[in-house]
Amino acid sequence: MDPQFDKIGVFVSGGPAAGINAVIKGIVQEADNHGMQVLGYLNGAWGLVHGRFVQLTRQMVEDIHILGGSLIGISRHRVDEERDLPAICANLRREGVDGLISIGGEGTLQLADRLRRGGIRVVHVPKTIDNDIAGIPRSFGFDTAVHEAARMLTAIKLDAHSSGSWFVVEIMGRYTGHLALEAGLAGGCTRVLIPEEGPIDLEALLSLIQTRARCGHSWGVLLVAESAHFGAGHLQRYGRLGGVSEELASRLSQLCEERKIEARIRTSNLGYFLRCAEPTGFDRAYAAQLGLGAARFIRDPDRAGQMVTVCDDHLEGISMESVAGKQKAVDLTGARYQALTAFAAYESTQTDLADLARVQQTAPRSLNWLDRHADMETVEQMAMRLGVATQDLLEVLEDIVQVQEGEAAAGSSACSAS
Repeated sequence: MDPQFDKIGVFVSGGPAAGINAVIKGIVQEADNHGMQVLGYLNGAWGLVHGRFVQLTRQMVEDIHILGGSLIGISRHRVDEERDLPAICANLRREGVDGLISIGGEGTLQLADRLRRGGIRVVHVPKTIDNDIAGIPRSFGFDTAVHEAARMLTAIKLDAHSSGSWFVVEIMGRYTGHLALEAGLAGGCTRVLIPEEGPIDLEALLSLIQTRARCGHSWGVLLVAESAHFGAGHLQRYGRLGGVSEELASRLSQLCEERKIEARIRTSNLGYFLRCAEPTGFDRAYAAQLGLGAARFIRDPDRAGQMVTVCDDHLEGISMESVAGKQKAVDLTGARYQALTAFAAYESTQTDLADLARVQQTAPRSLNWLDRHADMETVEQMAMRLGVATQDLLEVLEDIVQVQEGEAAAGSSACSAS
Protein backbone atom coordinates (compact mmCIF):
# COMPACT_ATOMS: atom_id res chain seq x y z
CA MET A 1 0.00 0.00 0.00
CA ASP A 2 1.16 3.55 -0.76
CA PRO A 3 1.54 5.42 2.57
CA GLN A 4 1.54 8.87 0.86
CA PHE A 5 -1.82 8.28 -0.77
CA ASP A 6 -4.27 10.76 0.80
CA LYS A 7 -6.68 12.10 -1.86
CA ILE A 8 -8.71 10.25 -4.49
CA GLY A 9 -11.31 11.23 -7.06
CA VAL A 10 -14.42 9.42 -8.27
CA PHE A 11 -16.68 9.97 -11.28
CA VAL A 12 -19.67 8.18 -12.84
CA SER A 13 -20.26 7.94 -16.58
CA GLY A 14 -22.76 6.29 -18.91
CA GLY A 15 -26.37 5.68 -17.95
CA PRO A 16 -27.84 5.37 -14.45
CA ALA A 17 -27.98 2.02 -12.63
CA ALA A 18 -29.32 1.19 -9.18
CA GLY A 19 -26.44 0.90 -6.71
CA ILE A 20 -24.24 3.81 -7.82
CA ASN A 21 -24.77 5.59 -4.51
CA ALA A 22 -23.90 2.44 -2.59
CA VAL A 23 -20.57 2.27 -4.47
CA ILE A 24 -19.89 5.92 -3.64
CA LYS A 25 -20.71 5.31 0.02
CA GLY A 26 -18.42 2.27 0.12
CA ILE A 27 -15.57 4.30 -1.39
CA VAL A 28 -16.02 7.21 1.03
CA GLN A 29 -16.29 5.02 4.12
CA GLU A 30 -13.21 2.94 3.30
CA ALA A 31 -11.24 6.04 2.30
CA ASP A 32 -12.22 7.78 5.55
CA ASN A 33 -11.09 4.74 7.52
CA HIS A 34 -7.59 5.32 6.10
CA GLY A 35 -7.58 9.11 6.36
CA MET A 36 -8.12 9.77 2.65
CA GLN A 37 -10.22 12.55 1.17
CA VAL A 38 -12.62 11.85 -1.70
CA LEU A 39 -13.47 14.34 -4.43
CA GLY A 40 -16.63 13.55 -6.37
CA TYR A 41 -16.39 14.89 -9.92
CA LEU A 42 -19.76 16.20 -11.05
CA ASN A 43 -21.72 14.98 -14.06
CA GLY A 44 -19.32 12.30 -15.21
CA ALA A 45 -16.33 13.02 -17.41
CA TRP A 46 -17.59 16.60 -17.86
CA GLY A 47 -16.56 17.32 -14.27
CA LEU A 48 -13.11 15.83 -14.88
CA VAL A 49 -12.55 17.98 -17.96
CA HIS A 50 -13.79 21.21 -16.34
CA GLY A 51 -12.46 20.58 -12.82
CA ARG A 52 -15.90 20.62 -11.18
CA PHE A 53 -16.16 18.54 -8.01
CA VAL A 54 -17.48 18.34 -4.47
CA GLN A 55 -15.67 16.91 -1.45
CA LEU A 56 -17.55 13.85 -0.23
CA THR A 57 -17.87 13.29 3.52
CA ARG A 58 -19.31 10.53 5.68
CA GLN A 59 -22.22 12.79 6.57
CA MET A 60 -23.08 13.36 2.91
CA VAL A 61 -23.16 9.64 2.07
CA GLU A 62 -24.77 8.34 5.27
CA ASP A 63 -28.05 7.08 3.76
CA ILE A 64 -27.52 7.41 0.03
CA HIS A 65 -27.15 3.63 -0.49
CA ILE A 66 -30.93 3.20 -0.37
CA LEU A 67 -31.50 5.66 -3.22
CA GLY A 68 -31.42 5.24 -6.97
CA GLY A 69 -29.63 7.74 -9.19
CA SER A 70 -26.22 9.28 -8.48
CA LEU A 71 -25.26 11.76 -5.76
CA ILE A 72 -22.62 13.35 -8.00
CA GLY A 73 -24.58 13.16 -11.25
CA ILE A 74 -23.82 11.26 -14.41
CA SER A 75 -23.33 11.96 -18.11
CA ARG A 76 -22.21 10.52 -21.44
CA HIS A 77 -19.77 13.36 -22.08
CA ARG A 78 -17.39 12.34 -24.86
CA VAL A 79 -13.73 12.86 -23.99
CA ASP A 80 -11.51 14.09 -26.81
CA GLU A 81 -8.18 12.34 -26.28
CA GLU A 82 -6.00 15.13 -27.67
CA ARG A 83 -7.84 18.07 -26.12
CA ASP A 84 -9.43 16.74 -22.92
CA LEU A 85 -6.89 14.27 -21.53
CA PRO A 86 -4.26 16.96 -20.87
CA ALA A 87 -6.93 19.08 -19.15
CA ILE A 88 -7.98 16.15 -16.94
CA CYS A 89 -4.37 15.46 -15.93
CA ALA A 90 -3.80 19.12 -15.13
CA ASN A 91 -6.98 19.33 -13.02
CA LEU A 92 -6.05 16.22 -11.03
CA ARG A 93 -2.50 17.53 -10.37
CA ARG A 94 -3.83 20.93 -9.33
CA GLU A 95 -6.18 19.36 -6.75
CA GLY A 96 -3.52 16.92 -5.52
CA VAL A 97 -5.53 13.84 -6.52
CA ASP A 98 -3.37 10.73 -6.26
CA GLY A 99 -5.72 8.29 -7.95
CA LEU A 100 -9.05 8.10 -9.72
CA ILE A 101 -11.96 5.65 -9.46
CA SER A 102 -14.28 5.38 -12.46
CA ILE A 103 -17.79 3.91 -12.22
CA GLY A 104 -19.44 2.93 -15.46
CA GLY A 105 -20.15 0.47 -18.19
CA GLU A 106 -18.22 -0.74 -21.19
CA GLY A 107 -17.75 2.76 -22.64
CA THR A 108 -16.50 4.17 -19.33
CA LEU A 109 -14.14 1.20 -19.03
CA GLN A 110 -12.54 2.19 -22.33
CA LEU A 111 -12.21 5.79 -21.08
CA ALA A 112 -10.60 4.56 -17.84
CA ASP A 113 -8.14 2.49 -19.87
CA ARG A 114 -7.23 5.60 -21.91
CA LEU A 115 -6.68 7.54 -18.68
CA ARG A 116 -4.47 4.69 -17.43
CA ARG A 117 -2.40 4.85 -20.61
CA GLY A 118 -2.18 8.61 -20.07
CA GLY A 119 -0.35 8.08 -16.78
CA ILE A 120 -3.22 8.37 -14.30
CA ARG A 121 -3.56 5.76 -11.56
CA VAL A 122 -7.11 4.51 -12.05
CA VAL A 123 -9.33 1.68 -10.83
CA HIS A 124 -12.66 0.86 -12.48
CA VAL A 125 -15.96 -0.28 -10.93
CA PRO A 126 -18.17 -2.01 -13.57
CA LYS A 127 -21.74 -0.68 -13.72
CA THR A 128 -24.58 -1.47 -16.09
CA ILE A 129 -28.10 -2.86 -16.05
CA ASP A 130 -27.20 -4.66 -19.28
CA ASN A 131 -24.74 -7.08 -17.60
CA ASP A 132 -22.64 -7.09 -20.78
CA ILE A 133 -19.20 -6.24 -19.35
CA ALA A 134 -16.62 -8.91 -20.17
CA GLY A 135 -14.61 -10.55 -17.40
CA ILE A 136 -17.12 -10.32 -14.55
CA PRO A 137 -19.95 -12.66 -13.51
CA ARG A 138 -22.44 -9.87 -12.81
CA SER A 139 -22.65 -6.08 -12.79
CA PHE A 140 -24.42 -4.09 -10.10
CA GLY A 141 -27.73 -2.58 -11.18
CA PHE A 142 -28.66 -5.73 -13.10
CA ASP A 143 -30.49 -7.36 -10.20
CA THR A 144 -32.63 -4.27 -9.57
CA ALA A 145 -33.44 -3.92 -13.27
CA VAL A 146 -34.53 -7.58 -13.44
CA HIS A 147 -36.62 -7.15 -10.29
CA GLU A 148 -38.39 -4.03 -11.61
CA ALA A 149 -38.89 -5.53 -15.07
CA ALA A 150 -40.38 -8.73 -13.61
CA ARG A 151 -42.80 -6.68 -11.51
CA MET A 152 -44.01 -4.72 -14.54
CA LEU A 153 -44.13 -7.79 -16.78
CA THR A 154 -46.35 -9.53 -14.23
CA ALA A 155 -48.88 -6.69 -14.54
CA ILE A 156 -48.66 -6.77 -18.34
CA LYS A 157 -49.17 -10.54 -18.33
CA LEU A 158 -52.31 -10.18 -16.21
CA ASP A 159 -53.58 -7.51 -18.60
CA ALA A 160 -52.88 -9.77 -21.58
CA HIS A 161 -54.70 -12.68 -19.95
CA SER A 162 -57.67 -10.58 -18.86
CA SER A 163 -58.11 -8.79 -22.19
CA GLY A 164 -57.24 -11.69 -24.46
CA SER A 165 -54.41 -9.72 -26.09
CA TRP A 166 -50.83 -10.22 -27.20
CA PHE A 167 -48.30 -7.71 -25.86
CA VAL A 168 -44.97 -7.06 -27.57
CA VAL A 169 -42.77 -5.52 -24.86
CA GLU A 170 -39.36 -3.92 -25.50
CA ILE A 171 -36.61 -3.90 -22.89
CA MET A 172 -33.13 -2.40 -22.71
CA GLY A 173 -29.90 -4.40 -22.90
CA ARG A 174 -27.76 -2.71 -25.58
CA TYR A 175 -26.35 -5.32 -27.96
CA THR A 176 -26.93 -8.36 -25.73
CA GLY A 177 -29.96 -10.20 -24.35
CA HIS A 178 -28.95 -10.70 -20.69
CA LEU A 179 -31.60 -8.39 -19.27
CA ALA A 180 -34.35 -9.66 -21.56
CA LEU A 181 -33.47 -13.28 -20.81
CA GLU A 182 -33.48 -13.00 -17.03
CA ALA A 183 -36.43 -10.60 -16.82
CA GLY A 184 -38.40 -12.84 -19.19
CA LEU A 185 -37.77 -15.86 -17.02
CA ALA A 186 -38.65 -13.97 -13.84
CA GLY A 187 -41.75 -12.41 -15.39
CA GLY A 188 -43.03 -15.63 -16.99
CA CYS A 189 -43.14 -14.23 -20.53
CA THR A 190 -44.56 -16.42 -23.28
CA ARG A 191 -41.50 -15.90 -25.50
CA VAL A 192 -38.26 -13.91 -25.17
CA LEU A 193 -36.38 -12.68 -28.24
CA ILE A 194 -32.67 -11.83 -27.93
CA PRO A 195 -30.10 -10.79 -30.56
CA GLU A 196 -27.81 -13.77 -29.89
CA GLU A 197 -30.44 -16.06 -31.46
CA GLY A 198 -30.19 -14.33 -34.85
CA PRO A 199 -33.02 -12.73 -36.88
CA ILE A 200 -36.54 -12.80 -35.44
CA ASP A 201 -38.54 -15.72 -36.87
CA LEU A 202 -41.98 -14.30 -37.70
CA GLU A 203 -43.33 -17.67 -38.86
CA ALA A 204 -42.45 -19.27 -35.53
CA LEU A 205 -44.27 -16.48 -33.69
CA LEU A 206 -47.35 -16.87 -35.90
CA SER A 207 -47.31 -20.60 -35.18
CA LEU A 208 -47.07 -19.81 -31.46
CA ILE A 209 -50.12 -17.50 -31.65
CA GLN A 210 -52.14 -20.14 -33.53
CA THR A 211 -51.07 -23.00 -31.25
CA ARG A 212 -52.06 -21.14 -28.10
CA ALA A 213 -55.37 -20.10 -29.69
CA ARG A 214 -56.21 -23.75 -30.41
CA CYS A 215 -55.69 -24.47 -26.73
CA GLY A 216 -57.91 -21.58 -25.66
CA HIS A 217 -55.08 -19.12 -24.92
CA SER A 218 -55.72 -16.07 -27.10
CA TRP A 219 -53.09 -14.06 -25.26
CA GLY A 220 -49.37 -13.91 -24.57
CA VAL A 221 -46.38 -11.67 -23.83
CA LEU A 222 -43.44 -11.39 -26.23
CA LEU A 223 -40.45 -9.75 -24.55
CA VAL A 224 -37.97 -8.42 -27.09
CA ALA A 225 -34.47 -7.05 -26.41
CA GLU A 226 -33.92 -3.59 -27.91
CA SER A 227 -31.16 -4.97 -30.18
CA ALA A 228 -33.18 -7.91 -31.50
CA HIS A 229 -33.42 -7.61 -35.28
CA PHE A 230 -34.90 -8.96 -38.51
CA GLY A 231 -31.57 -9.62 -40.21
CA ALA A 232 -30.97 -6.19 -41.72
CA GLY A 233 -29.26 -4.42 -38.82
CA HIS A 234 -30.43 -3.03 -35.50
CA LEU A 235 -33.35 -0.62 -35.44
CA GLN A 236 -32.80 2.86 -34.05
CA ARG A 237 -35.03 5.62 -32.74
CA TYR A 238 -33.80 9.16 -32.05
CA GLY A 239 -30.25 8.02 -32.74
CA ARG A 240 -30.32 5.19 -30.20
CA LEU A 241 -31.31 1.53 -30.17
CA GLY A 242 -35.08 1.12 -30.06
CA GLY A 243 -38.29 0.66 -31.97
CA VAL A 244 -38.13 -3.09 -32.49
CA SER A 245 -41.32 -3.74 -30.49
CA GLU A 246 -43.42 -1.45 -32.71
CA GLU A 247 -41.92 -2.93 -35.87
CA LEU A 248 -42.49 -6.49 -34.68
CA ALA A 249 -46.09 -5.74 -33.65
CA SER A 250 -46.74 -4.13 -37.05
CA ARG A 251 -45.34 -7.09 -38.99
CA LEU A 252 -47.23 -9.62 -36.88
CA SER A 253 -50.50 -7.70 -37.21
CA GLN A 254 -50.12 -7.53 -40.98
CA LEU A 255 -49.40 -11.26 -41.30
CA CYS A 256 -52.30 -12.15 -39.00
CA GLU A 257 -54.64 -10.05 -41.12
CA GLU A 258 -53.39 -11.61 -44.36
CA ARG A 259 -53.83 -15.15 -43.03
CA LYS A 260 -57.14 -14.55 -41.24
CA ILE A 261 -55.63 -15.19 -37.80
CA GLU A 262 -57.48 -13.44 -34.99
CA ALA A 263 -55.07 -11.74 -32.59
CA ARG A 264 -55.14 -8.40 -30.80
CA ILE A 265 -51.55 -7.12 -30.65
CA ARG A 266 -50.41 -4.25 -28.45
CA THR A 267 -47.01 -2.79 -27.56
CA SER A 268 -45.28 -1.58 -24.42
CA ASN A 269 -41.78 -0.38 -23.54
CA LEU A 270 -40.19 -0.78 -20.13
CA GLY A 271 -37.66 1.90 -21.09
CA TYR A 272 -36.10 4.09 -18.44
CA PHE A 273 -38.16 2.76 -15.52
CA LEU A 274 -35.40 0.24 -14.75
CA ARG A 275 -32.37 2.48 -14.28
CA CYS A 276 -33.06 4.65 -11.22
CA ALA A 277 -35.30 2.35 -9.22
CA GLU A 278 -34.68 1.82 -5.53
CA PRO A 279 -31.82 -0.74 -5.38
CA THR A 280 -32.60 -4.25 -4.26
CA GLY A 281 -30.86 -5.56 -1.15
CA PHE A 282 -28.47 -7.54 -3.32
CA ASP A 283 -27.42 -4.51 -5.36
CA ARG A 284 -26.96 -2.38 -2.24
CA ALA A 285 -24.69 -4.94 -0.60
CA TYR A 286 -22.84 -5.91 -3.78
CA ALA A 287 -22.23 -2.29 -4.80
CA ALA A 288 -20.94 -1.43 -1.31
CA GLN A 289 -18.43 -4.29 -1.58
CA LEU A 290 -17.25 -2.99 -4.94
CA GLY A 291 -16.84 0.52 -3.52
CA LEU A 292 -14.78 -0.79 -0.60
CA GLY A 293 -12.67 -2.85 -3.03
CA ALA A 294 -12.04 0.13 -5.30
CA ALA A 295 -10.88 2.29 -2.37
CA ARG A 296 -8.47 -0.49 -1.35
CA PHE A 297 -7.24 -1.17 -4.87
CA ILE A 298 -6.48 2.50 -5.60
CA ARG A 299 -3.99 2.60 -2.71
CA ASP A 300 -2.11 -0.43 -4.04
CA PRO A 301 0.28 0.30 -6.96
CA ASP A 302 -0.01 -3.32 -8.08
CA ARG A 303 -3.78 -2.91 -8.49
CA ALA A 304 -3.57 0.19 -10.68
CA GLY A 305 -5.29 -0.31 -14.03
CA GLN A 306 -7.61 -3.01 -12.73
CA MET A 307 -11.38 -3.47 -12.67
CA VAL A 308 -12.73 -4.64 -9.32
CA THR A 309 -15.22 -7.46 -8.92
CA VAL A 310 -16.31 -10.00 -6.32
CA CYS A 311 -15.81 -13.69 -7.04
CA ASP A 312 -16.53 -16.48 -4.53
CA ASP A 313 -16.83 -13.87 -1.76
CA HIS A 314 -13.38 -12.40 -2.47
CA LEU A 315 -12.37 -9.13 -4.09
CA GLU A 316 -10.73 -9.81 -7.44
CA GLY A 317 -8.97 -7.53 -9.89
CA ILE A 318 -9.15 -7.84 -13.68
CA SER A 319 -6.81 -6.00 -16.01
CA MET A 320 -8.75 -3.23 -17.76
CA GLU A 321 -6.54 -3.67 -20.80
CA SER A 322 -7.62 -7.31 -21.16
CA VAL A 323 -11.36 -6.56 -21.29
CA ALA A 324 -11.68 -2.97 -22.57
CA GLY A 325 -13.66 -2.90 -25.82
CA LYS A 326 -14.98 -6.43 -25.34
CA GLN A 327 -18.59 -7.44 -24.74
CA LYS A 328 -20.11 -10.40 -22.92
CA ALA A 329 -22.85 -12.07 -24.96
CA VAL A 330 -25.49 -14.53 -23.73
CA ASP A 331 -24.09 -18.06 -23.69
CA LEU A 332 -26.54 -20.09 -25.78
CA THR A 333 -25.17 -23.29 -24.19
CA GLY A 334 -25.57 -22.00 -20.63
CA ALA A 335 -28.12 -22.96 -18.01
CA ARG A 336 -29.98 -19.63 -18.18
CA TYR A 337 -30.65 -19.95 -21.90
CA GLN A 338 -31.57 -23.62 -21.55
CA ALA A 339 -34.12 -22.63 -18.89
CA LEU A 340 -35.46 -20.00 -21.28
CA THR A 341 -35.94 -22.48 -24.13
CA ALA A 342 -37.59 -24.98 -21.80
CA PHE A 343 -39.98 -22.30 -20.58
CA ALA A 344 -40.73 -21.27 -24.17
CA ALA A 345 -41.67 -24.86 -25.03
CA TYR A 346 -43.93 -25.02 -21.97
CA GLU A 347 -45.63 -21.71 -22.77
CA SER A 348 -46.28 -22.81 -26.35
CA THR A 349 -48.70 -25.35 -24.81
CA GLN A 350 -47.14 -28.29 -26.66
CA THR A 351 -47.99 -30.51 -23.71
CA ASP A 352 -51.63 -29.43 -23.86
CA LEU A 353 -51.76 -30.24 -27.56
CA ALA A 354 -50.22 -33.66 -26.99
CA ASP A 355 -52.84 -34.37 -24.34
CA LEU A 356 -55.55 -33.17 -26.73
CA ALA A 357 -54.28 -35.52 -29.44
CA ARG A 358 -54.40 -38.47 -27.04
CA VAL A 359 -57.96 -37.56 -26.06
CA GLN A 360 -58.99 -37.42 -29.71
CA GLN A 361 -57.44 -40.82 -30.37
CA THR A 362 -59.30 -42.45 -27.49
CA ALA A 363 -62.60 -40.59 -27.99
CA PRO A 364 -64.28 -43.24 -30.22
CA ARG A 365 -63.50 -46.03 -27.74
CA SER A 366 -64.73 -43.93 -24.81
CA LEU A 367 -67.95 -43.03 -26.61
CA ASN A 368 -68.60 -46.67 -27.46
CA TRP A 369 -68.18 -47.55 -23.79
CA LEU A 370 -70.63 -44.79 -22.82
CA ASP A 371 -73.12 -46.06 -25.40
CA ARG A 372 -73.03 -49.55 -23.90
CA HIS A 373 -72.78 -48.78 -20.17
CA ALA A 374 -73.86 -45.27 -19.24
CA ASP A 375 -77.31 -44.62 -17.86
CA MET A 376 -78.60 -41.26 -16.65
CA GLU A 377 -77.38 -41.84 -13.12
CA THR A 378 -73.85 -42.53 -14.36
CA VAL A 379 -73.87 -39.35 -16.46
CA GLU A 380 -75.07 -37.30 -13.46
CA GLN A 381 -72.28 -38.74 -11.30
CA MET A 382 -69.73 -37.90 -14.02
CA ALA A 383 -71.05 -34.32 -14.25
CA MET A 384 -70.82 -33.93 -10.47
CA ARG A 385 -67.22 -35.19 -10.38
CA LEU A 386 -66.26 -32.87 -13.25
CA GLY A 387 -67.97 -29.91 -11.59
CA VAL A 388 -70.26 -29.14 -14.54
CA ALA A 389 -73.99 -29.17 -15.12
CA THR A 390 -75.46 -32.44 -16.38
CA GLN A 391 -77.05 -30.71 -19.37
CA ASP A 392 -73.71 -29.15 -20.33
CA LEU A 393 -71.98 -32.54 -20.21
CA LEU A 394 -74.71 -34.10 -22.38
CA GLU A 395 -74.36 -31.30 -24.94
CA VAL A 396 -70.58 -31.75 -25.08
CA LEU A 397 -70.97 -35.50 -25.56
CA GLU A 398 -73.50 -34.87 -28.31
CA ASP A 399 -71.13 -32.45 -30.05
CA ILE A 400 -68.31 -35.01 -29.92
CA VAL A 401 -70.55 -37.72 -31.37
CA GLN A 402 -71.57 -35.42 -34.21
CA VAL A 403 -67.93 -34.61 -34.98
CA GLN A 404 -67.00 -38.29 -34.95
CA GLU A 405 -69.96 -39.17 -37.19
CA GLY A 406 -69.10 -36.33 -39.55
CA GLU A 407 -65.49 -37.51 -39.85
CA ALA A 408 -66.64 -41.07 -40.43
CA ALA A 409 -69.08 -39.93 -43.15
CA ALA A 410 -66.34 -37.88 -44.82
CA GLY A 411 -64.06 -40.88 -44.80
CA SER A 412 -66.72 -43.08 -46.39
CA SER A 413 -67.38 -40.50 -49.11
CA ALA A 414 -63.67 -40.31 -49.90
CA CYS A 415 -63.46 -44.10 -50.20
CA SER A 416 -66.54 -44.18 -52.52
CA ALA A 417 -65.07 -41.46 -54.74
CA SER A 418 -61.86 -43.39 -55.12
